[in-house]
Amino acid sequence: MSQAAARRSEPSALHEIDTSLWLRLLAAHNLVLAELRRTMGAECTLARFDLLANLDREDGLTLAELSRRMLVTAGNLTGLVDRAERDGVVARKADRADRRLVRVHLTAKGQRLARELIPAHTARISALLRGLDPAERRELRRLLGKLRDSLSPKEAS
Repeated sequence: MSQAAARRSEPSALHEIDTSLWLRLLAAHNLVLAELRRTMGAECTLARFDLLANLDREDGLTLAELSRRMLVTAGNLTGLVDRAERDGVVARKADRADRRLVRVHLTAKGQRLARELIPAHTARISALLRGLDPAERRELRRLLGKLRDSLSPKEAS
């Protein structure tokens, strides 16, 4: 094949790699989620776990802050918080400085549940990634961070 022909076919090959990469990301994502759902069982949904983990990192977040951090719509978050409040793992409280804001706090039951679930979740993730050595995990983390950053909306200057 001539150099000119190779250059013309290169974009097509890159598109094939891009599509293959996208499919592998989706497949890996789906396999990890399925395994996490299976191992988490009835004790807690992944959405509730995400809520507990976010509040464990920083308790007293507003619904808007939680929605941004969890990458869910306000409507989905409201239902999730309603159910968690009904089950006694979170409580809504008015903000002391601005009573128009409502903050979500872990209850004692929610704190106990988070302390139980977070280490188990971390161990599950480590087990799922055991097919990669530590250097490969760091490199994958770096590359996925670079991809995430390239996709993030840029602030207007």
